[in-house]
Amino acid sequence: MLSKDDIDKYLDTIPPIPDTLRLTLLHLNNNDVVQAANVAKEDKAFVVYLSEIVNKPIFGFVNDVKNVNQIFGILGLGKARQIVASYYMLLIMPKNWEVFDFSNKKFQELQANLIIGWNEILKELKIDDKNLQQSISLIPASLVICEMMFRDTKETILLLRESKHMSFDEILYKMSGYRFFDIVLLIAKKWEFDDEIVAFIKDFSQDKLQGSANKITQKEIVFLRLLISYEMSKSYIINSGLNDFFEIPMNFTENDIALFLKIRNKI
Repeated sequence: MLSKDDIDKYLDTIPPIPDTLRLTLLHLNNNDVVQAANVAKEDKAFVVYLSEIVNKPIFGFVNDVKNVNQIFGILGLGKARQIVASYYMLLIMPKNWEVFDFSNKKFQELQANLIIGWNEILKELKIDDKNLQQSISLIPASLVICEMMFRDTKETILLLRESKHMSFDEILYKMSGYRFFDIVLLIAKKWEFDDEIVAFIKDFSQDKLQGSANKITQKEIVFLRLLISYEMSKSYIINSGLNDFFEIPMNFTENDIALFLKIRNKI
C-alpha cells in the first residue's frame, strides 16, 4: 500500500520552478516575448530542450530553428507558455522508464502532441486563458509521478497486471486510494495553479459533466476529453500501458467530434 505520506514523498521530489523559468513565464504572461526570450537564454538546458521539442514535425518548421527569440516569435504566446510549462518535466523525468514501455523520446512526442492539440482547440474556441493553456502540462507530469510511484513495487504490479488483468489505474487505487486524476489535482496544487484550474480538473474527472459557476465551461472539458482520448488511442501509448489511466466518458455529440476532427486536420 502507498500511504498519503508516501504520495507526498513522491510529490516532494518535484523541485520548485527554477527562477529563470518563472521569470520567463512572467514575461510571457505580460505579453513580452522579447524579454521572455532574453531570460530563457540564461538556462542552457532549457534552450537545448526548446530546440529539440519545437523542431519535431508536428510544429511544422521546415528548417531547424535554434534561436530562442525566433522560436518564441514563431510559436506565439500561447504555445511558448505551454512549452515553458512542459519543461518542468525534465526536472523529474527518469532517465529510463522501468514500469511502462516508454522512453523520454516518446514522452516528448506526447508532450508536443498535447501542446499543439490543446492550443489549437483553445484557439478554435476563441479562449485566451493563460492558466488553462498551461494546465495541459499536468497530464504528462502525473504520468511521470505514477512511473516513479510504481517502481518500488514493480514486480507486484506486473503480477497484478498479468494474473488479475487489472488496469494501472485500478492498481493505483488499490495501492494508494488515489485515482490518476487525484494525482493530477495534487500536482496542480503543488504548482500553485489557481482554484479555477483545480475545479476544471475535478469537473473533467467526473463521469457526468456538472454545471459550474466557473468561467471555464463544459465545452473545454468535452474537447480536452476528445484530445486525450485521441492521443491515448495511438499505438505507442497503448503498447506502453499508459492509456490504462484514462477511462474517459465517451459522451461526445456528433458535432463535437466533427469540430475536433476539423481542428486536428489543421495540425
